[in-house]
Amino acid sequence: MPALLFVLSFVTAAAFGYNVRLSQIDASRLLLSQTVRLYVSVTDDLGIPVQGLGTDSFTIFESPDGKEFERIEGLSEFKPRAASAEGITFLLLLDNSGSMYDTMAGRTTEDTSRMRITHAKNAVRTFLGSMTQPKDTVGLGSYNTSYTLLAEPSGDKSLVVGFLEGIERPDSEQAYTELYASLTLAVEDFEGIGGRRAIVILSDGENYPYLQHAGNPHPEFGDKIYRYTEPIQACQEVGISVYAVNFADQKDPNLEAIAVETGGTVFDARSQEELARVYQRIHEQVAGEYLIGYRATMAPAEKKFVRVQVEQSGQSQQATRFYFSSTVFGLPMAKIGVLLIIPFVLAFVLLWLISLLKFEKKRGPATLEVLKTRVGRAQTRVMPLSSAKTVIGGSRNADLTIVGNPSVKEQHATVIYDAKSKAYTVVGSGDLTVNNQPVKTKVLEPGDVIDVGGATIVFDDGEV
Repeated sequence: MPALLFVLSFVTAAAFGYNVRLSQIDASRLLLSQTVRLYVSVTDDLGIPVQGLGTDSFTIFESPDGKEFERIEGLSEFKPRAASAEGITFLLLLDNSGSMYDTMAGRTTEDTSRMRITHAKNAVRTFLGSMTQPKDTVGLGSYNTSYTLLAEPSGDKSLVVGFLEGIERPDSEQAYTELYASLTLAVEDFEGIGGRRAIVILSDGENYPYLQHAGNPHPEFGDKIYRYTEPIQACQEVGISVYAVNFADQKDPNLEAIAVETGGTVFDARSQEELARVYQRIHEQVAGEYLIGYRATMAPAEKKFVRVQVEQSGQSQQATRFYFSSTVFGLPMAKIGVLLIIPFVLAFVLLWLISLLKFEKKRGPATLEVLKTRVGRAQTRVMPLSSAKTVIGGSRNADLTIVGNPSVKEQHATVIYDAKSKAYTVVGSGDLTVNNQPVKTKVLEPGDVIDVGGATIVFDDGEV
């Protein structure tokens, strides 16, 4: 769990010809400098960003209880179109369920040119071609019964186009729609990425869980069915906006709530041309946001509410959200004074006592740790090597299973332990590299990097 958790609540007021949305709260600097950064979207009734506003148009308020708000005097930072200048990280998440291979009217067809998935691919190509800001990065994922990250966010748009071409029609077992689960899992792929981040998810229908409709345990989730509140919570914890695009008459009843409660919004598109315009509009809205920094109030609270009020031509609009903070004692660092000395003294005493102890070198279990998967995902991130043989592969019976990657064999590689030499050896039955060198077999050393079908796995011999 990260040190700072963001829980967001979107509030709209009466329309005044423009709309205000608190798209993202960045409190990563709160602990050290008591600074909060806000990405504020101001758009007109057509969804076009309102430009030319100055600091005098924005007023920031903060409250420990959501009732009594204190006005913030002075801003530490103000940047119009900040995301456009600093770059935006998008993850485009495409529905690849069975219904995406029907026509826009929902009829069965074998004509590829009439399929929804074809229209969606063409619209994404148009969107990628319009992204001219070199600091913008984009990734690509698809979802049906399973979620698959096809391309990690990068500045190479041609890479995304290549993976886009590789999206194929799913078989009957993969044709379901795990909408809520896939959104939740997609959030993990934003870990470690800073700045303005957004998921753009395209859907042509409702959440259609495998367990509920196939009657069998899900190949990855077992008996778990994800609720729509789970992607909301996951996005709120790491500060990610969701922009939802309905690409059919049938809509998921909770998709709009997911978008709004994470700081995004929802769009409808019924053709390739409309979809391309929607992608472009989302980019324009995010790029046109105002970045506002301010120093948080001193009031201690588990969560603090932030209100942004925008005034223009005598009209007023506002939005309110809240975040959880974990600053020491809930107070600004500069105001803690003597209270801050106490834990440091205790910490130094504890370190002194630890230095007096003598430890023996102990050996823990050797492990395989999956750092990332280029295609598909690992069911287990850390696998202790507790038996003589550990199988890595695409089979559900493998000890370390890589799902969603057709290039991984059922038993792609095996790690064998020799009790006499106390050594671990990896043996490959499929394409296998260790430290970027193709191998069939290799005695493993601590830190060796194993690649199985694009899955990066690190070997640790367990020495402490």
